[in-house]
Amino acid sequence: MKRLHIITNIILIIVAFMLQSMLFVHVSFPAVKPNLLLIVTVLSGFLNGKKEGILVGFGCGLVWDIFCHDILGFYALIFLIIGYINGRFQKTFFGLDVRLPLMLTAVSDFGFGMVVCITQFFLRGHFSFGTYLFRIILPEMLFTTIVLLIVYPLMVRMNQMIREREQRSSGKFV
Repeated sequence: MKRLHIITNIILIIVAFMLQSMLFVHVSFPAVKPNLLLIVTVLSGFLNGKKEGILVGFGCGLVWDIFCHDILGFYALIFLIIGYINGRFQKTFFGLDVRLPLMLTAVSDFGFGMVVCITQFFLRGHFSFGTYLFRIILPEMLFTTIVLLIVYPLMVRMNQMIREREQRSSGKFV
């Protein structure tokens, strides 16, 4: 991974975390806000492959762990796995066609919600699965996929600009 890609990913993670923790707290439905760190992880893996999906996912999860939770590494592992799985779909990237990233984001958010539900609530004796599913998981999944429709074209264009700049600087521009 080139230096520009690394710097861009770090800035992207910081901006996504700041928007998620500061702005979307005030623009959210009751108890639900879009998961921007998940969107960044899914799109990084989808657009750039498994390796970058893993690294960006680990970074997003680590930021979430450090600033929001008391267990260091729990969310980093979840986001790392999400980045890897979505990175496996890189070869099916078709420009601005948003259907596959939309589906991947919805499935990833649903899986993320289920893992959190099982590990954080069921293991502590809270068994109100229906309430959690219909009040948290599904609305968050819907809200996150709606926000993806806005973020996806921006991420694709940014990714294309970075690749063009890297190709020009390496002298392999075609």
